[in-house]
Amino acid sequence: MRTMRRIFLILTLLLPVSVLVSSATLAETKLEATIFSYDGKDFVRTETTVTAEGQSAANTKLDRDSAAYKALAEKRSYTGPATLFGRDYQANYAPLTGDDGQLTGALFVGVSK
Repeated sequence: MRTMRRIFLILTLLLPVSVLVSSATLAETKLEATIFSYDGKDFVRTETTVTAEGQSAANTKLDRDSAAYKALAEKRSYTGPATLFGRDYQANYAPLTGDDGQLTGALFVGVSK
């Protein structure tokens, strides 16, 4: 239950990125979201609206060379540009931790540029 409250709180903090986009642009812009699991080495997309070559990007890994990976591995959020499967996004990533403080996953919310 505590983890669900934490996820809700993080989503509540991340979703306002859509407010930054004007109403006219929002109608033409798709908000993407992903829930990642963390296996101690990789962030794996377990649930996602992101697609790669017309297919769901589920079960793909976050690029270890990305600024987002580096921030998340240090349990920090990342806000800034990201390129996913050849598409540019204004992105927000937030780490998820368990009650013991261990990194368990991450959340992504992005707006296509």
